[in-house]
Amino acid sequence: MREPDASQFQKPREDMVVSVCFSELAASPTTFAALREVAATLDRAFRFREIILVVDDTQREAFLPLIAEVPNCRLFVVRRGTEYYDRRVIGAEEAIGDLVVIGNLDEIVHIDLIAFLAHAERENTVTMAFRAVRRPVKRLLAWPFIALGKLAGFNVDPSDFQSIAVPRTLLNLLLAHDEPRLALRFPPRDPRLALDWFRTTRNVPGRTAFMGLARRAQLLQTLLVYLTPTILSVVALSSTILTLLGLAYAAYIVGALIVVDTLAPGWLTTNAMLAVSAVFMGMSTLGLSLGLQHLLKQQRRLKGGIVPEEVNRIDLFQQVAFDLNVEVESDVRAGPAGAD
Repeated sequence: MREPDASQFQKPREDMVVSVCFSELAASPTTFAALREVAATLDRAFRFREIILVVDDTQREAFLPLIAEVPNCRLFVVRRGTEYYDRRVIGAEEAIGDLVVIGNLDEIVHIDLIAFLAHAERENTVTMAFRAVRRPVKRLLAWPFIALGKLAGFNVDPSDFQSIAVPRTLLNLLLAHDEPRLALRFPPRDPRLALDWFRTTRNVPGRTAFMGLARRAQLLQTLLVYLTPTILSVVALSSTILTLLGLAYAAYIVGALIVVDTLAPGWLTTNAMLAVSAVFMGMSTLGLSLGLQHLLKQQRRLKGGIVPEEVNRIDLFQQVAFDLNVEVESDVRAGPAGAD
């Protein structure tokens, strides 16, 4: 007779709240079934959990039956066309859990979610899902992003899974980064942010090296934009060199005019125009690059640019207090009647 699995009799943990966020979902029966399975898996291991869904406003009605069926499932709607990385930031900012997963549903259903969370908690690291076996084409397409990522200070590898598990303290550091959109997908090279990989042997079916080319183009653009201060510094240096060369060339022309008795017809005007053009272009480009660098240093990172609408509000903190029979009393007491 087969012995029952002891894990099914374990009591769900009550010492933490878990948040799982999904930012790219299709309104299909397959998606709804997968979300129900994720909720059931979490409920077997944790007493308090929430699932955060960030979807287009056009999909609002399709997800309403699901959030009515699955407890503690929060739905946020954003404008259609909102970038994928911005959606991940929205999900992370709204999460209240002690452990937070910023996940891709296609990946989550093929990895051990509970082991994924346990690894992040045990190691206290930003944990990324990782598959050791890579296709050669994926490796070839990934190297330009890896190189740009190193220049920008991020651990960029598009071949890694998009799902990460993060303890709350480290999540706050990621959200406080200058570029949280990249930080939540490719953790920055920061000694305060310990990074680890959760290895899995399973691959996501149907995912090829040529899928998500539009997103990779968006990633390339984001990396180049983040490298703007470095690029501007290079431009400023090259403009300074060009200005100095132009001035040296102008000095050479003046010296030739003084030393040489007879110059070739048109030599003086042609070379004078070249020197003036070099000095003008160098000083103009230098001034523009320095001005842009000054503006970038003065600019503060804008927050709240994309405000999602929360369709259903839940009070998970109140639920935790009620389930654990915690009563909060005020320390402020009224004085005796008639006291001055």
